[in-house]
Amino acid sequence: MIKGYQSRLLLIIVTIITGIITLVSPALSVPESCVYHPEVYQGVNLSNLSDELENTGLLGEIHGTVPEENIFVFAVRDPDNFFDFQHFSVIPGNKQTQETLKQVGRHDQVCLQGKLIKNPSPQPHIVVQSAVVTESWQGLAGYKGYEYQADIPEELKYRNHAIFKVHFVNNEGKILVVEYKDKVLPIYVKNIELTKDLYRGYLIDLSYKIQPWPGYPTHLNLTLNTENPLKTVDRLVDKHNIDTKLTGKLVKFPQSPQIQFDVYAIEVITEGLPRYYTLVNFEDIKEFETIREKLANIWNSNLSTVESGRNFLINPNIMMEAQGKINVVSPQQANPQILLENANKIQQLSMVN
Repeated sequence: MIKGYQSRLLLIIVTIITGIITLVSPALSVPESCVYHPEVYQGVNLSNLSDELENTGLLGEIHGTVPEENIFVFAVRDPDNFFDFQHFSVIPGNKQTQETLKQVGRHDQVCLQGKLIKNPSPQPHIVVQSAVVTESWQGLAGYKGYEYQADIPEELKYRNHAIFKVHFVNNEGKILVVEYKDKVLPIYVKNIELTKDLYRGYLIDLSYKIQPWPGYPTHLNLTLNTENPLKTVDRLVDKHNIDTKLTGKLVKFPQSPQIQFDVYAIEVITEGLPRYYTLVNFEDIKEFETIREKLANIWNSNLSTVESGRNFLINPNIMMEAQGKINVVSPQQANPQILLENANKIQQLSMVN
């Protein structure tokens, strides 16, 4: 009896242990999600990034978002080269992912799992099944969310040309994104001869048609059968190294993963479109600190009138004048710069009522 009881007890124990192993083994075999493997990101190889996306998840930051138009742009970078990066257009693959992405903001660090899809655009598109925010950027916290002014596509429906600002250009002109007022629009490029020499910040007059698909976000096609479908209205690079005096409202780009400290700028309106000239001094670190301190004092003395911009803060009541050489050295440069000799070259003009 005792031996029989011991045998049955041993059988029960073995069965329990086997069950536990069976349950635990699949979990142990599943790769841990949202783990950063730096070697995958080196060289920003699309094949490697695609594999990571489908397995443990791709880690990067939100470059831009317009939730009401289903626009989400995700960026990953080479860990050894900040300027080597890849942008992805993000398509929510389910309702839960869509709700998560609607809450993300620029510079938020996220982990996406999904699949790269075939698309005629040179900018890769991914369908995302899972999105996890790993770190939120708080640079605009405490301010009312920005409200877009442009009504797209309504404002462009009954026109065949308009002036736009180049928001982003890459891949020898194959990728072109423009701004109409404060809205961002992708352009489907068929002739790179028209786009290969553009710089970010250029103002261009486009003859266009609204692409019928997809409905959101709105895409534009150049009307290639029109003479000069793309005309450059204002070339920033022509102003490079020219001493200039500009006036504009004071702007602040809060510290983010891309910049080490708060960066100040002025908003300059040209052809009805804003450009943001950052105020810098690269030759004298101490003088640059003095410039930033002066601007920070002006900013902090007028916090009651600060408002949210699209991805920055702006004080519409503070008008500034800056004198220095314009600096535009790369087609990928996010904003033109004014190289200030010293802090005296930037002055507060007045309070705008």
